[in-house]
Amino acid sequence: MNLKTKDLTVIGLYAALIVLGIMFFRIPMGSQFVHMGNALIAVGILVFGAKRGAIAASIGLAIFDITHGYASVAWVTVLESLIVAFVLYLVFEKAMKKHDTPFNIIICAIVAAVTKIIVNLIKYTFFRNMLVGGLAFKPAFLAALVKIGGTFGSAAVTIIAVPLLYPILKKIVIRYYER
Repeated sequence: MNLKTKDLTVIGLYAALIVLGIMFFRIPMGSQFVHMGNALIAVGILVFGAKRGAIAASIGLAIFDITHGYASVAWVTVLESLIVAFVLYLVFEKAMKKHDTPFNIIICAIVAAVTKIIVNLIKYTFFRNMLVGGLAFKPAFLAALVKIGGTFGSAAVTIIAVPLLYPILKKIVIRYYER
């Protein structure tokens, strides 16, 4: 991937938008919070493509985590965003051939939301509750379900926000970026 100055600028601006989106639009829910991060990752992938969108998401999420007391788990957040980016790449770019009909965008929003839930369930069930916590599978899974309330809220935000934000951002990008 050959990145030009314009690409780097847009990636940096979108990363900043992700940081600001999480900072200003978050609602505490248990030990997590509902936020716009996953929705902005999905929109970034759909608008900028998987590579540029994943770079912007990784930078934005890492900066947020590092500057808000989550530096020790920033790498996990970045890994989760890359998984969401890869799944959206497979669905939108490979399976849907980038046909951005409203129906396809809604499907992509649902896929991004479900992917985030699955990734968090795996993370909390296997790694935090079984490996570190020493729990058996069933109690580990139930504890993970309770723990990820914010993820379910963020998934709902993703399903609602992506179809609303995508056409707006796409129009801005076409107008200013692709000249």
